[in-house]
Amino acid sequence: MAEAKRVPEERPESNLGLGLDGFEQFFTVNTDETGVSGTLSQDPYMQGQVEKLLDRFTELMSLSVDQRVETSKTASQLIDNQRQLVATQQILIKLMERSIELTRHITSIEEKLPGLYELPRVVESLRQRVAELEGVETR
Repeated sequence: MAEAKRVPEERPESNLGLGLDGFEQFFTVNTDETGVSGTLSQDPYMQGQVEKLLDRFTELMSLSVDQRVETSKTASQLIDNQRQLVATQQILIKLMERSIELTRHITSIEEKLPGLYELPRVVESLRQRVAELEGVETR
């Protein structure tokens, strides 16, 4: 069930001991002056200050939004750079593996080179031996 609305009892004498003198002035509306409520000051200097503060607040909010947009762009650029770095590292790893394979192949060739350098001498020695066996004179 709906509760009954509470109607406050007006007892001005009960507020005397609470130090609330003038409290009701904050909630009264002065419509006879410029149509502005009692919570805003009618002082033109204060009005100018409020407008300056609102302008400054608007600038700060705009700056905050711009900064967030830039931060977002920077973050996405950083993510792209990290992806490129990972791809580059993978390429370097493959190149290093290929370099190791080539180094092993070159090492095996270098191990066979002394035998290759000896080949002309061995061939000459065999040619002389065949010539001796067949009785052919060589110079």
